[in-house]
Amino acid sequence: MKKLLVRIALAAGLTLGVSQAAMAQWVVFDPTNFAENIITAMKAVKGEIYQDTNITYQYQMMSNQLLQAKNLDPSAMQAQYNQISGDLSNTKKLTSTMQDLYGNLQQGGAWVSHVQALIARSGKSNEQWFADMNTFYNQNDKASTELFQMGNDVMQHTQTLAQRRQDLQSQMAMSPTQQATAELTTHYLDIVTSQNADLLQMSAAKQQQDAQKQSLSNEDEKTKSAAMQSFTAQQDAERAAYGFSK
Repeated sequence: MKKLLVRIALAAGLTLGVSQAAMAQWVVFDPTNFAENIITAMKAVKGEIYQDTNITYQYQMMSNQLLQAKNLDPSAMQAQYNQISGDLSNTKKLTSTMQDLYGNLQQGGAWVSHVQALIARSGKSNEQWFADMNTFYNQNDKASTELFQMGNDVMQHTQTLAQRRQDLQSQMAMSPTQQATAELTTHYLDIVTSQNADLLQMSAAKQQQDAQKQSLSNEDEKTKSAAMQSFTAQQDAERAAYGFSK
């Protein structure tokens, strides 16, 4: 019992510390700045999509020309055609990923715009609104939970798509212009990703609090189970002492 009380006191202290840390995060997150950076990242992604689409078209033209070419070394033509086909496939995958990323950034922008509208209607500052929402969230308020979960899902998907884009680009030999465009896009996506981290931390307090509650519940169940086993063993011993069977 004493150990259990110590655990509860420790958990309470940790929960208080987490809540205080989470409150500090609301001040860091600026939805207006985040929205502006998402728009900038969208423009960069859109430019890269345009460039990748043109490159895909050029690869397709080169592939068609090779198929129609005559009086060329068959082995050399086949090797070149295979190379172009591989580059074309990777470029198409990259373009598809970029289009998904653009759409996901649009969703993120819509989510942030919705948050800005809620803050404006409340008449509160960003810091106070997020602090209030944090309180509701930790009280299992359905509306605030759904709002933050929606934002978390969108932003996590954005980071997944950005990583997929990077992996595809690492497999390709890009031209200097394409490389410069990719680096600029990466820069803006990195900014958005860093702000995503602030957003994702909004639910950290609640998640950790739930994890601590579950941990205490598990410990309590183990204690009850051990006590029951001890009691059962004692009963069995007493029955055996008096010559009773189970």
